[in-house]
Amino acid sequence: MRTLRTAENIPIDPRWQELRDRLQAAKRPIFREIRDYPPQVAGCDLHFKALAEKRDAVCRELDRLDALRDAPARELDAFVASSAFLAKDG
Repeated sequence: MRTLRTAENIPIDPRWQELRDRLQAAKRPIFREIRDYPPQVAGCDLHFKALAEKRDAVCRELDRLDALRDAPARELDAFVASSAFLAKDG
């Protein structure tokens, strides 16, 4: 198994990377749906608004996870439990 490293040559925790990959996977279809969404009628499209909120939420989750880059396992566990995008997946 290959150990991932940052630009500073610091090893990346495989669990952290797996969580990040899962969040990126959750983010892709949201961004794709927003990109392919038909032009909206000003202020009337609740589905588009919900997609934009979901997009913002997944980006915030990625920021939170990035802040936990070198966190101990218990903090990653707490992150997973609090994540709207990861908690249900286990």
